[in-house]
Amino acid sequence: MRSPTSTPDASSRRVIAERVARALAVMALLMAWWLTGRPSAPDAAARDPIVDAADPVRLAEWVADPSRTTLHASLQAVPGATARALLHAASEAGLSVSWSAHDSATSLAPLALSVAPLADPSGGVTVRVSAPSGSPLALADSLGWLDSAVVAMGGIAWTLEGNPRQLTVASGTSVAGATPLAIAPIKRVRLFAAPGWEARFAMRALEDAGWSVDASFSIAPRVSVTAGAPARIDTAHYAAVVAIDSTAWSSAAAIAAFVRSGGGLVLFPGAASGSAFADVRTGTVGTPSAGIPGALALALPREGLLLRPITSLRGDAVVLERSTRPGNAVALAARRVGSGRVLQVGWENSWEWRMLGGDNAVAAHRNWWRGLLHRTARVSAARTVASMPLPGDAAPYADLVARLGAPSAAAPPSDAPSSTPAPPPAWLFAIAAFALLTEWWSRRLRGAR
Repeated sequence: MRSPTSTPDASSRRVIAERVARALAVMALLMAWWLTGRPSAPDAAARDPIVDAADPVRLAEWVADPSRTTLHASLQAVPGATARALLHAASEAGLSVSWSAHDSATSLAPLALSVAPLADPSGGVTVRVSAPSGSPLALADSLGWLDSAVVAMGGIAWTLEGNPRQLTVASGTSVAGATPLAIAPIKRVRLFAAPGWEARFAMRALEDAGWSVDASFSIAPRVSVTAGAPARIDTAHYAAVVAIDSTAWSSAAAIAAFVRSGGGLVLFPGAASGSAFADVRTGTVGTPSAGIPGALALALPREGLLLRPITSLRGDAVVLERSTRPGNAVALAARRVGSGRVLQVGWENSWEWRMLGGDNAVAAHRNWWRGLLHRTARVSAARTVASMPLPGDAAPYADLVARLGAPSAAAPPSDAPSSTPAPPPAWLFAIAAFALLTEWWSRRLRGAR
């Protein structure tokens, strides 16, 4: 017997409503199951934002966000000075800052660049670069590309003439830069030598290279010939002293004091063989070795010169050149004495090279003498120094590590999900429970199980 309040149409609608409630509960449970299998993205305030440090504006926005406590910089290249300073300031302000290469294949080459002015009246600089062996390097100045090379044995050096402006060296995505210091005008050279071919051609080579040379040559008792205007031997007048033979012995004390105060000394065997320069020379003068006949016109012309090798080297002496003759005798060595430098030469009678060498002997002889002064002569910074790049630009990778520490393991991209599954939303369970309870209550009211 049917309930007096129920009709066939009402009963049908109730059954349909119960089925809808059951379907709704099943759909809510299925959605909760599906969401449970999906990993969740970490909370924006808790995760490490992945920042491209090449964009200082975006980087500044991340740093300025007060909700951030950590920051991870993903680098495709060593960042510029502004970005490095910003990251360092964030670290000093209490933000936990780390960094890594954007891609494991990305090479952030640890470049270091040094630019030193040449001791040369015509200007020029020496560029030295430290980089991993095998790294390709490209050298450029403010006007464009200059040269390229592949690093061997951890470094490479260039000698550039003139007065280049801002210099940069690049290896892959890493770039280092430096600005050469402006230097004061180069002072003169004091030459000590007896009249002869060696004195004549040494002076000629130096003057052809742009140096002003002062010398006095004794040609007879109480008779001497003066070149230039010889003055007191000190750093106010001279950049370097060249002592070829025993005529320098009488001025050895003044020359030694000049070197200790920052001057340069080029010491040939005739001057180094006595005891006058025993305190400053790099070693003693060995037994003469005759030159190889015909070598003056070949690829190694100095092997055709008389060699008085440098022996018993001091502990702080640096060997710059050895002879290719049996025994590999030291032909060129240098050391620091006080604030100055001493370069001792083993070769004698270099004038023979200029006179008897090949077609380029004159230029080669001049450049050799020029190189001796490059290694020894004193240079001073000008009073007005050109504007310098920001600190760390000469060694940006080292500056980055000094500011932020070593690279850390790469963090996951900011838009990638974490591996931790996310719990399903609680409202899905509430919908499922409500739908099931509604169906159960409706069935009880109409007497069904």
